[in-house]
Amino acid sequence: MHYELIKVTTENDWRAYHALRRRVLWEARGRSDYDENHADEYLACSHPLLLKFDERPIGTTRIDNCGDGTGVVRLVAIAIDMQRQGHGRVLSASVEAYARCLSIHTLFVNAAADAVGFYEKMGWEHYAWHAGELTEIATVCRQMRKTLSHRS
Repeated sequence: MHYELIKVTTENDWRAYHALRRRVLWEARGRSDYDENHADEYLACSHPLLLKFDERPIGTTRIDNCGDGTGVVRLVAIAIDMQRQGHGRVLSASVEAYARCLSIHTLFVNAAADAVGFYEKMGWEHYAWHAGELTEIATVCRQMRKTLSHRS
């Protein structure tokens, strides 16, 4: 069993990234307005990431590097048939390691209600970091943060 967290750059990886997010975060929640051309995906500070398990794309997220030692974790998704098998923990640890490489020491997230318990188990704390973030699909989210250790 082999995991790999990669920055999305190839056409195939972009396709897998968007397909996972669309299925897990939109369609499974009864939404149909996913925009794979959203400008935020392509900003210089954005790091779209794809978790592969034995070469199969199974998870996604994006880190937005705020440039001040903080970053925002966006739209975390694990393939529906792969959930509750420990892959989310692997994605979380891999994202933290990636963030450390960007000199990020604190991460923020707008956690979906059904994910708050997961984040709490992973060491995140409730923290209101930016009320203006709670719009569109994030209106019912809980804001959280995690201070990263210096380990690799």
